[in-house]
Amino acid sequence: MKLVRGLGIGALALGLVAPFAGSPSRTTQRGLDLDSIARAIDEGSDHVSARQLAEWIRDRRPGLRVIDVRSPAEFRDYAIPSAENVPIDQLARSHFAPDQTIVLYSQEGAHAAQAWVMLRSLGVIHAVFVPGGLADWREEVLSPLLPVNGSPTERARIAALSHYFGGSPHIEAEQEGGVTGVTQTGGSLRRRGC
Repeated sequence: MKLVRGLGIGALALGLVAPFAGSPSRTTQRGLDLDSIARAIDEGSDHVSARQLAEWIRDRRPGLRVIDVRSPAEFRDYAIPSAENVPIDQLARSHFAPDQTIVLYSQEGAHAAQAWVMLRSLGVIHAVFVPGGLADWREEVLSPLLPVNGSPTERARIAALSHYFGGSPHIEAEQEGGVTGVTQTGGSLRRRGC
């Protein structure tokens, strides 16, 4: 009951302040276009999969800049190859060229998503983030599951990308009774620079 009362009081306070808050403009004074941010989120153009990022790194995509927004200590423990460490509290002071594609990642993605909003508020429009952060990198690149029903070409492409980064793909195998299992294809996890 206290929660409901607290929410009610909060809503009342916001309602009383709203007439004095100014115009409900969709663009802030700094030029932040909230409609374009909402559109990017809705379309999914605000993020990129870990596997797509791995392909961009492997292919040496021109203008690619991979930024790890975690702490320096976390970055030293493990980082995606070619990444640079710009902790989230230093991001606003960094310089980003207009022709760069900025890819942000964090441990599990939440801070990278927040960093993406920060960059958009600063006018950086060619930025994306990895939604699951390093957890996605480990799952999709270092230890991907090769689908049992996938085409040989697709399975080979995923395995080759994983091996490029020192990963070890696993094969999804159908067992008796329709239960699927996982078998390792070999190899050891090691960090490979680009």
